[in-house]
Amino acid sequence: MNKKWTNMLLSAVLLVGGTLSAAGPVRADAASDASNKALIWLETQQDATAGLAFDGLVDSFEDFWGPNNPKQIVYTYDQAVAAIAFVVKGERGRAEKVLNKMRDIQDPQGFWLNSYWYNNGAGEEIRKHVGPVVWMAMAAMAYEKQYNDTRYRPMALKALDWSLQYQQANGGVAGGWSGWTNSNEPWSSTEHNIDIYRVLQYYASVDSSRAASYNAAAAKVKGFLDNKVWDEAHKRFTGGWKNDTGLIDPKIPLDVNPWGVLALGTSGTHNYGASLAYVENANGSPGTMDNPRYKQTLTYNDAGNTLTGYDFDWTDQVMPAHDDNGNQIGSTGADVWFEGTAFMSLAYYLQGNTAKADAINNEIIKKQGTSGASLGGIPYSLKGTSNSYWVMAQQNCVSSTGWLIMSLHRFNPFTGQYLTGGTTPPPTTEPPVTPPPTTGTGSENTTADYTAKAATVSSTEISITFKPVTPAKYVDLHYKINSGDQQNFRMTDSSGTWRKNITGLAKGNKVEYWFTYEKSGPQYDSPHYSYTVN
Repeated sequence: MNKKWTNMLLSAVLLVGGTLSAAGPVRADAASDASNKALIWLETQQDATAGLAFDGLVDSFEDFWGPNNPKQIVYTYDQAVAAIAFVVKGERGRAEKVLNKMRDIQDPQGFWLNSYWYNNGAGEEIRKHVGPVVWMAMAAMAYEKQYNDTRYRPMALKALDWSLQYQQANGGVAGGWSGWTNSNEPWSSTEHNIDIYRVLQYYASVDSSRAASYNAAAAKVKGFLDNKVWDEAHKRFTGGWKNDTGLIDPKIPLDVNPWGVLALGTSGTHNYGASLAYVENANGSPGTMDNPRYKQTLTYNDAGNTLTGYDFDWTDQVMPAHDDNGNQIGSTGADVWFEGTAFMSLAYYLQGNTAKADAINNEIIKKQGTSGASLGGIPYSLKGTSNSYWVMAQQNCVSSTGWLIMSLHRFNPFTGQYLTGGTTPPPTTEPPVTPPPTTGTGSENTTADYTAKAATVSSTEISITFKPVTPAKYVDLHYKINSGDQQNFRMTDSSGTWRKNITGLAKGNKVEYWFTYEKSGPQYDSPHYSYTVN
């Protein structure tokens, strides 16, 4: 505990008076403060594993079985979320600590177990589920796209190759394998298939050896999502498909709908954006599977103050909960699932509803830890009810805290890109393509899509311009000074030429810069360029 407290206090000292080192912009002071505090908590949780078997991974929960007796569990999904959050915050070294350790412990076949004991490295939840495995590939994608570094690509490809062995005739990728039953899982989760869709497309676009197979697999996954688990009558995704019975899973967890929007966009084969309205307006009283209720306003402190967020599932009626084998696992009841609430915020932002996205984040921040080892952490759930799968913890956790960072910084992990407020959803057919430069070096670079220039304005300032051939709805500039923290800005359009000046430089500074731009709907990333201030 002493080391954990020391690192937390040092982080707090560094935060005072500091500026945001993050990759993505956070627009309000309160949001910036919440993001920085969330980083402190994640750093503290990562430092808790130092010197143990899984040094570098991030302790999933701030919970203890007794004095100086931490639970010491790291979930694979949580490691992906933490790595992405570190990337978003510009903490490349911490992201690499997570990714390096996960690369080290990846099974040669390509999978990870769902969770491990980090003190001794033994498996904790002995199941190999596609969703967490794909999330690690997603984290590798985020790192690769943000840093233009492919060191984790082999790890991601092995993870995807392993996952695709479970693809079914209907296109859906089944859940994986369970050590609890020593057999393959009999279901295909909507969530897992949403996870894998964009990741397959991305790696198909950058690895020629897998382009054909991954694109074909992604197309089958999309068919499964559109034709098997989309409920057109209610404009929502259902929970999944039971391969053993050929029936839809009657349970409808919240996450499949905001995640569907983040992965597929607001429109396409179906009106995916309508699923947010479904979640928002479901008003069962009490909620049931047939007549759900996700949105809840509940007290969150002893003073009786309330916050509004979204529950994991459909019920606000307090009743005994049972697992699929009939074993009682606590009680159901109204709750706020903070991780899922952050999903809704980010999906609303993609849809273009910035005010709603900000309001949801502000509700989450009400429950952020304010002192001690809890500083910056966000709980998994408010009330600790059962969601009919498991009893949700009330402790601060990696998933909720990491997702708050992504939501505040408008980072979409499914595409590995920053959102633009919903002006253009993620592409619904092809992944972003990086057009190669055709002519030019140094201060001017010309491609078939644009001309980009960098020029010295003074000894402390340069000007960067981007002139697209096809008028763009937006152009974002990303840059680093002397390999420092990544900065991101929306450029200013002036008669078709987008501009941004970078100040506070010195002669000899090297500026690495690149662009994200809209072209006729889809969004593209440029190559990285460099300019030395002269």
